[in-house]
Amino acid sequence: MALVIGAVSPLSAEEIPRFTDEGFRVPQPGTVLEFPRAHASHPAYKIEWWYLTGHLFAAEDRRFGFQATFFRVGARPPDPADTDPPAPDEAFGDSETHLTHMSLLDVRGDRFLHRERLNRDGHRASASTKILDVRNGDWRLRMVDPGREQMHLRFSLGSDARIDLALEPVKPRVIFGEDGTSRKGSAPTARSYYITFPRLAVTGTIDLGSETVPVRGEAWMDHEIASEQLSEDLAGWDWTAIHLHDGREVKAYILRRPDGTPDEFSSLIWISRDNELTYIGPGGFRWEADRTWRSPRTGAVYPIEPRITTTDPETGEPVVFQLRALRDDQEMNTRLGGPTYWEGACVVFDAYGREIGNAYLELVGYADDASASLR
Repeated sequence: MALVIGAVSPLSAEEIPRFTDEGFRVPQPGTVLEFPRAHASHPAYKIEWWYLTGHLFAAEDRRFGFQATFFRVGARPPDPADTDPPAPDEAFGDSETHLTHMSLLDVRGDRFLHRERLNRDGHRASASTKILDVRNGDWRLRMVDPGREQMHLRFSLGSDARIDLALEPVKPRVIFGEDGTSRKGSAPTARSYYITFPRLAVTGTIDLGSETVPVRGEAWMDHEIASEQLSEDLAGWDWTAIHLHDGREVKAYILRRPDGTPDEFSSLIWISRDNELTYIGPGGFRWEADRTWRSPRTGAVYPIEPRITTTDPETGEPVVFQLRALRDDQEMNTRLGGPTYWEGACVVFDAYGREIGNAYLELVGYADDASASLR
């Protein structure tokens, strides 16, 4: 069940094209996704990503944050008559590229490690169309038990760290979007199928040189399938995924126009303990920057500590989420493709300074233009 508060009415199905000008498919309202197949790759759509962030804890009050994002970008569309095209199997394909970003925050060590990889489809990188199994070199995310939707993630950060994690849903997956698609601007093609595991239990190890650290914690996973992820009239976004200690989650994002004002398709979504969704449009919440940080590498100024004010659907009372970054410098300074952005682990406090949750915050379009990279 979904409750909608102040959200924008979707376009009718007749106004939504089935294909982009390039020939890639456009997500259609009312589509029923079939699982576990929907977790896999969709070559008929141009842009797809599998995105995980999480907070991990170890003995002696040690704390870590991690990000793992696998991007698949189509270079050309498959035959439109083929509704379920197979994944490329060439050793050196040219129909897709695979970009992957990985990071680890070591809070006690005051280190933020990150790496990226870019490969064509083939023996160095691939994404299965049958089941969730994406890889780039030896970095890999796969679903090891489709029935329970359990997953395994493995990646390394040069010689500094190796991460090996098992992930299992604590709550069922949800699909964002009032009509089954998530709008990302006024363009009718700027929409995605948006599948989310809002809370995953995580166990595993982090190898730091000669030290192996057992960890456990929680993660959030998004899987988006699109062909035009952002309208051309938007410059970037501020995005957060919040785990509240009371068992609820919040996804919130501001889609920014070039003048910095929020687009009408910005949204805040509450996920109840029973996985019911409450959508709140941009008129129903405020996103204000309490503190910024300037990158010494790019000169970009990021609003790394926002204060989000909205209404709690359970009580009807105002509520404040104050995000505090666990480290200022969590900038993903990319070189291989896509915009440079800030992706960081945060702790969440209420209006009285009480800790109420953990979050990840993503800030895109402050160092360079995000829109050109996602169309």
